Amino acid sequence: MKTLEQENKQNKKLSIEDKLFLVKNKKDKISHITINKKICKKCQHKACLIVCPAKSYEENHGTIEVAYENCLECGSCRVICTDGAIKWENPRGGFGVRFKNG
Repeated sequence: MKTLEQENKQNKKLSIEDKLFLVKNKKDKISHITINKKICKKCQHKACLIVCPAKSYEENHGTIEVAYENCLECGSCRVICTDGAIKWENPRGGFGVRFKNG
């Protein structure tokens, strides 16, 4: 027979923040994401700020900056950037995302 606490844990849906907490990342000193700031400055929609589930992109004084260490390696940013300002490559071997629990 399950306790009330066990049932609550089983029925609890994880928030996106809870799910992101389960993702582990071995950080590299070298970024696997490069932004062409010249092209980026001309962008009107700045969709990378919206599409990234890890919120790796941030606008600072009109310039887009990337916290590559937070990247979930989904590649959404390179798809949404129709101007080609974002160059995204897989992290070097041994670095990057390590998913936990599937």
